[in-house]
Amino acid sequence: MNKIALLQRFTGSLVGVHVGDSIGAPYEQTFKPEKIAEDIAARGGLTFFDYPNPWAALKDGNEGTLPAGRPTDDTEQTARLARSLLACNGLDPEHLHDELHASTFGKESVLWKGRSTGGGKTTFNALSKVPARVELARTNPIGTNGSLMRCSPMALWWCRDILQVNAELQATDNTAIKAAVFAMSDVTHAHPHSKSACWIYSIVLASLLTGNERETAFGDVEFFDHTMTKDPLCIRVFTSLYDPNLIPFDPGAFPARGTAEFSLYVALYALKHSKTFEDGIEIAVRVGGDTDTYAAIAGGLLGAYYGYDAIPLEWRNTILGHGQMVDYATKIYELRCGAH
Repeated sequence: MNKIALLQRFTGSLVGVHVGDSIGAPYEQTFKPEKIAEDIAARGGLTFFDYPNPWAALKDGNEGTLPAGRPTDDTEQTARLARSLLACNGLDPEHLHDELHASTFGKESVLWKGRSTGGGKTTFNALSKVPARVELARTNPIGTNGSLMRCSPMALWWCRDILQVNAELQATDNTAIKAAVFAMSDVTHAHPHSKSACWIYSIVLASLLTGNERETAFGDVEFFDHTMTKDPLCIRVFTSLYDPNLIPFDPGAFPARGTAEFSLYVALYALKHSKTFEDGIEIAVRVGGDTDTYAAIAGGLLGAYYGYDAIPLEWRNTILGHGQMVDYATKIYELRCGAH
């Protein structure tokens, strides 16, 4: 059992999402893995720096140089989900929809003084309030990673319930919690792959939050939901994870690099092979492609496993909105676990 205080794991997870997102953002789309490796070496390691906006084409008011540590949509939506859970004392899909709409269309950031930016096509369509566009999102034939990237607060909210076992060491009925995780994804991403990825991630993260080692957390996916043994996405992800001859590599253009399946695989791989928090983030970033999202998803796991204090102080001090992420994590902890 990995003995780190539970509150340390909560704050580490949400801050880890932000750190991974914002340190990986400068490399998204514009850098191939070889160039990422060269840049990291030239800077003396993975670090924060000001960078040209990779999403300038969106023309959302952030067309110039972006400051180091600025959150992208990965962190903004994670914060919005945490905020919604606290406001509604649990998941309210309509409230979450409005929160995400304010971030995506209103460009309102809850983390820094600038405007929020980013967001995939599926997210924009789902939140557009235009029926034809919403239908495009719901019928998207590819399960992309837009709901997975914000998923970590779901595990924080339900970690005690997901991992509660009875006296016979059989998993409790997680049907209602699984339905809530699916409903969270369904606000923007209705594809079964997106939903399954969010559920797998929630179980692994909840297991890490309660102090379990990595291999135990991976095994808990099957233990706490036996149906996952027949889930094709789950089978493919864990088969890849345990193939000693396979490493994640940038699959090329979107949507391949933006699938929930590949993103989950990268995050679990980074966790499995990491020696420290920063090592795991660098593994995710070096894959190339959707670097901010890969590192954000990995950061939620790594922060829970290694704890808040294991995140380099310089990195914590650089991210814009650090205090707000800590506040969300602390409030969820106090409301859901404070009496334990």
